[in-house]
Amino acid sequence: LILSLLFMQIPSFYDLITWPATAAPAFLVLLVAISLQKKLNIFVFFIIFGILFFGTMSNYYYLLPLLYLNYFQKHNWKESLKFTSYKLISAWAIGFIVGYIVTQLILYVNFDHFLAIEAWRDPHYIHSMEDMYENILRSLRYLQRDIQSIFLNSWIILLFIFTLIVSTIDRRKDLIFIPLVLFSLIILIHYVIVLPVGIYIAPRTIVATWVGILAILFFIPSIKQWQIYLLVPIIVFYTSILYLNNHNNMRWYANVTNIHFDRLISETPKDPKDYKGVILYASDSDIQKRNNLISSINHTVKDSNITGQGVPRAFMRWAPLAWEAGYKSVGNCNDKQSRNAAWHTIKDLNKICKEVSKFAENKKTLPIKNITFYNILGEYDGRLIIEFNDGWNQK
Repeated sequence: LILSLLFMQIPSFYDLITWPATAAPAFLVLLVAISLQKKLNIFVFFIIFGILFFGTMSNYYYLLPLLYLNYFQKHNWKESLKFTSYKLISAWAIGFIVGYIVTQLILYVNFDHFLAIEAWRDPHYIHSMEDMYENILRSLRYLQRDIQSIFLNSWIILLFIFTLIVSTIDRRKDLIFIPLVLFSLIILIHYVIVLPVGIYIAPRTIVATWVGILAILFFIPSIKQWQIYLLVPIIVFYTSILYLNNHNNMRWYANVTNIHFDRLISETPKDPKDYKGVILYASDSDIQKRNNLISSINHTVKDSNITGQGVPRAFMRWAPLAWEAGYKSVGNCNDKQSRNAAWHTIKDLNKICKEVSKFAENKKTLPIKNITFYNILGEYDGRLIIEFNDGWNQK
């Protein structure tokens, strides 16, 4: 129970739950995997869940070998080594490959193209040995960044060294070595898989890195009573540190998103459902400045373990607030004449944005006594046109 509470504080989880449409199915598939693991042939099991996790979040697929840890305790080191080498790792790899191939086929059948890496993922494809070398360095830099985020400071490092010593005393050597190999693969696999495309590894995707390191420290078969007495205070201490960081991150996230949403609801002249949609006249930089102002006024801060709401793609993160408010379509125009219709197509967006520019040029400054979060610029073709009010600085 105590270990479960620790694992629930892995920071990546808290970033992922801000993407509920993606995270919720992954959690469900993980639960199904746990319930079916003992009922299926190991190769069938990994193939099925390789496909399913590629349809949700492939990062959770990396965790599935943990379901077979009990095998090592029930068998001698020769049987365990043979099982790990010829069955567990092989089935794990085959399931991932099959999941990737099936995903490519589904994409091709439905959209006439294979998996495409978006530019914001900063791909770096391999065309030479120099490219391969660069991608290896990239992965190593991301691994270093993520390891440092787990070992927060020198005190944590000392506690973890002490934990490692305590966890290895009086254990069968094979119950140290073979799981250690498996945990190391779970930690490293994500950084190896991305080598061909060299993409940016977001902190929200490193769940397996956290799980692998925590497993090395705390997954102790046949744990002794004295070990429990020594390790529980460390687990509780580290859990509390992670909890406070996660709490601050979620408080920041809720504060920023709720103010945008609440003000959009309260300051819209009519019910949002009565409009064809809403157009936000603001650049990604404008949105980020507004988010920074909200954070400053309300004294909320975040760390690098949760995705920001700013540049790039700040409008993409604002748009769901408008849909939740009830607008049928959400578009974006800014002073650089760029267009962003988000995921809902808005016809004649170029024409609309020209009209929005006229609204913006002719707008009048609101009186100080009536400072609002948004300026209502007007209405065009049934769509409400709004921008941020530069004079807003109140709670």
